[in-house]
Amino acid sequence: MSLLTSILPSRTHALAWLLLALLFAFGLFDHSLWSSNDTREGAMIREMVREGVWVTPVFNGQAYLEKPPLLHWTGVVLCKVFGRVNEGLVRLPAALYGFGALWIIGLWARDLGRERAGVVAAFLCATSVLYFEYSRIVLTDTALAFMVVLSLYLFWKAYTALPRRLIGWLAFLAVSAGTFYAKGLIGPGLVWVSVGAFLVYRREWKLIVLLGTAFSVVFALVLAPWIAALWHAGGGTFLYSVFWENQFGRFLAFNDPNLPIDPYYVHKESVLYYLFSLPMRLIPWTLLVMAALISWFRPKSPVTGLPALFVRFALVCMLALLHVSSSKAACYALPLFPIMFLMTGIWLEDTATRLSAVATLPALRADWTSALDRRLVGLTFGLVGVAALAVPLGYVLAFLAGMTVVWAPGNGAAIICFGLALMTLVVCGYAEIQLWKEFRAGQPACNAGSVATAGRRVDAILSAPMILAVLCLLDAAIFMPSVNYQRTYEPLVALVRQELNAGGRIALAGERERDLGALMFYLDSRLKVVSLTNAKECADFLYGRPGPAGIVVAESDLIHAEHLLIGKSYRIVQPMHGGHKSEEFRLLMNEAAPAMKPSTKQTSTCPQ
Repeated sequence: MSLLTSILPSRTHALAWLLLALLFAFGLFDHSLWSSNDTREGAMIREMVREGVWVTPVFNGQAYLEKPPLLHWTGVVLCKVFGRVNEGLVRLPAALYGFGALWIIGLWARDLGRERAGVVAAFLCATSVLYFEYSRIVLTDTALAFMVVLSLYLFWKAYTALPRRLIGWLAFLAVSAGTFYAKGLIGPGLVWVSVGAFLVYRREWKLIVLLGTAFSVVFALVLAPWIAALWHAGGGTFLYSVFWENQFGRFLAFNDPNLPIDPYYVHKESVLYYLFSLPMRLIPWTLLVMAALISWFRPKSPVTGLPALFVRFALVCMLALLHVSSSKAACYALPLFPIMFLMTGIWLEDTATRLSAVATLPALRADWTSALDRRLVGLTFGLVGVAALAVPLGYVLAFLAGMTVVWAPGNGAAIICFGLALMTLVVCGYAEIQLWKEFRAGQPACNAGSVATAGRRVDAILSAPMILAVLCLLDAAIFMPSVNYQRTYEPLVALVRQELNAGGRIALAGERERDLGALMFYLDSRLKVVSLTNAKECADFLYGRPGPAGIVVAESDLIHAEHLLIGKSYRIVQPMHGGHKSEEFRLLMNEAAPAMKPSTKQTSTCPQ
């Protein structure tokens, strides 16, 4: 029972965590795989399930050594447990890890006596643009965020335990070593640069030596089984690719003029990249995060104590390590988000309490920081509230105006979404009015009863992120059919499947991993790839053997492909679907192709 109570939230916040879990379930099973990383990584999980491969992710028969396979292993296990592979199951690991990282933040906040701030932090983080997106696509970054946050939490639990116990340290060492499986050496690096800097500041020299030595042993033991499996599967080539090219290569930048391209070119960006990219990824809570960070790091910060010191070290050290790497991408900073929003949740709770006393305390009314915080909180929640109303209103107007973007997915979907938009308008309006009334009711007119009424204002401010999260989910659901119609690969796959079922051979032109991944995922098979720079290869595939054959070509490459086939007879077909993703592709069929199907259209006949 003591173990359960240590990992479960209090009853007063159980409903909030259930709501957060539902928030993470949104966007998993309700649409097809879109472009970006969904298709490539999803195809890897499907191929691993089909082929029974566990050592590394596999893409079209080739070992994919760029990333360790924790996320892919999780996806394979889930697919095997449920006995099927679909879009939702391959996305589910990212959502589970994303939710898990925020659950840990909630536990951490509760241990610090700030449980309510932890709940608020979780909702703020979950609804930030980057975290919301990457918790619903098949990519490793939420797995890394979970493992890093869990490692830091376990360190803090072991460090502050009285008396300190070996089991706590072993749990920290094992999990911090296991962060490698999430995304490579950056995982242990993010953990140990934070822990090491904190211990150095605290002059815990003996503990540094003992933990460092023990970690070396545990790290070797945790990685040994996978290293052995890699050696057995690919020998030294695999080990070199995994541990040098895809680990240290990301931190290096080559400026050798004799090289045609940096051999480790992976998202090479300037040192100021995160300074300019992160504010956009923190939307809609950017202003709150910036105010919270200023409060936490300013001289005479109101947030004091050893826990606050460790949180500061974790954020600063991880951000410094990310800047040192020559490879930078916004998603690489995802492990920072739970920490930043933990700081924001604590700041918002303190700010709400302070602002609720402004009406009765002249000293606070004269405090310029209180006035600035009040305006930032009001501006942020006001803008999010306006946006929550504007989205369904925009859909209603587009529906009544007969705009194609609304009606394209079909009359049934458009009418249902129209009804949902009307309902959302009513719910949004009512919820925001009630929230505003509660906030205004918390403004005491006199000292009598000010504590009780001020508490209502605090409740209104801290409830706003949860209420706005629900409203934003309703907004997103309204446009989901329209967005999926434009971004889905399924019509293209249906066209390819028709030709395959008719006995044809199909290939994809060019090394387009994301497009290839979509085709392989839905076809549940590998696919031949031909080069658009090799006329003989294209011609041999189309005409070298009897029978129908076709090549899927991006519309942007169509002129080049036709140039390669001068003197050959072929037809160009495309799906009937009108979304922009399907319109990006054409299928070049040789003269032996079967007659047109109802679900396709012929765009040209091109005897040369």
